[in-house]
Amino acid sequence: MTNYPDKFSSCVPHTTRAKRDQEVDGQDYHFSNREQMEEDIQNELFIEAGEHRGNLYGTSVNAVRDVLDASKHCVLDVSGRAIKRLIGADLYPIVIYIKPRDIKWILNNMGEEANEVQAKQIYNKCNDIEQQYGDLFTTTIEEEDLNGVYKRICDIIDHESSEECLQAATAINVDR
Repeated sequence: MTNYPDKFSSCVPHTTRAKRDQEVDGQDYHFSNREQMEEDIQNELFIEAGEHRGNLYGTSVNAVRDVLDASKHCVLDVSGRAIKRLIGADLYPIVIYIKPRDIKWILNNMGEEANEVQAKQIYNKCNDIEQQYGDLFTTTIEEEDLNGVYKRICDIIDHESSEECLQAATAINVDR
């Protein structure tokens, strides 16, 4: 994202925790009260939400739309359920699944904090995700190293953002 700030952005998440001194509402977080955020979650205005240390955190559909309205790709790291919610909100994401080749690949790319038990758990979880949500993936990337993954992601986004793909997506949306 830092290499292409004119193309990519993350969205501003919501939280019920208290604002810290240097934080700006609407820039660092959208600060909300618990009652309002719980109501918005119930009304499916969030693609994902959860609780951490007694505070709610979440990504709203509107926060994603704000990035799209700025003519940028919103970069998200989300669950399969969140992908379904994006589609349900008529936001059709480019879903790129980065598939680890094997346990050794995970160990090589996770750095010093990785151990074989964790790598096995991650590998098994990745296989479960692929089985459960593979039909939602735009594409799957399986590269030798993280530089290759990065290059493929850029190529895929360029292709999916092409006029030809956008026209095809529009035709599909109109026909629904």
